Amino acid sequence: MRSKSYIFGIFITLIGGILWGFSGACGAYLFKFHQVGSDWLVPYRLLLSGILLLIFCLFKNPKTIFNPLKNIYNYPRLLFFALIGLMMTQYSYFYAIELSNPAVATVLQYTAPVFILGLACFYDKRLPSKIEFYALILAAVGVFLLATHGKIDTLALSLKALIFCLISALCVVVYNFAPQKLARVYGIELVLGWGLVIGGVVLALYMQVWNLDGVSRLSGYLALGGVVIFGTVLAFSFYLWGVELIGAPKASMIAAIEPVSAAMFSYFWLNVEFTAYDLVGFIAIMLCVLILSKDKKDEFKC
Repeated sequence: MRSKSYIFGIFITLIGGILWGFSGACGAYLFKFHQVGSDWLVPYRLLLSGILLLIFCLFKNPKTIFNPLKNIYNYPRLLFFALIGLMMTQYSYFYAIELSNPAVATVLQYTAPVFILGLACFYDKRLPSKIEFYALILAAVGVFLLATHGKIDTLALSLKALIFCLISALCVVVYNFAPQKLARVYGIELVLGWGLVIGGVVLALYMQVWNLDGVSRLSGYLALGGVVIFGTVLAFSFYLWGVELIGAPKASMIAAIEPVSAAMFSYFWLNVEFTAYDLVGFIAIMLCVLILSKDKKDEFKC
């Protein structure tokens, strides 16, 4: 019989995955009803989430808050993680949502394990195994159906949206591997907090967010809170809590509820309609993820 802590671990991980999907839907709500863009939203998401995580770390252990910044040799790895693993992942993801919808952008971002597999095969100087090959076919079929709806000569999804979805998936590879060495030394919360703040500051300066129109109504601020608090800080905290209770492999598979969550919020809240091709594409990509995640190691989420 499963212990109460194990059952609670499954539940809390499930909530974390649902909240990640909710984050994308909140972003789409802001794009659709408040006319803000990713140029405005993503810098604030990164910066505010990072500050909240660092405040949490400050209360947890104030003496270690600046440790990752004290060693100059950490800077290249930390900057690479912050700018490519976080800033580019989040910007390309939310821009893909802006160009399409949360469900499609989230599902296509979940093709990241395909790129991780390609990297593993390259370093190991091997070809994919039979089961990995089947997973690659599923991913290819899923992307094809989402992008074309089965029509080779037309795109159901704009080329720009497809490109940014795949850029996001590529950056997720960096996001999963870049911080591992730093996280073993300083803890993932601290590394993620500084990475978010650095990425947020750089993107805010580049986009000159002070010149952009932001939200002005209560509903907009609530949606921004949904992205920052529920979709980042709480989702990440619940996922980590679940990892501690049930282990990383099971937690990562349960957190794959995120695309389903994004699709449900899109359909019932934002009135996004899906075709049969979309649904089959979703299923194909999620089957690919489940196959490739069977024996994978721990990974980080945001």
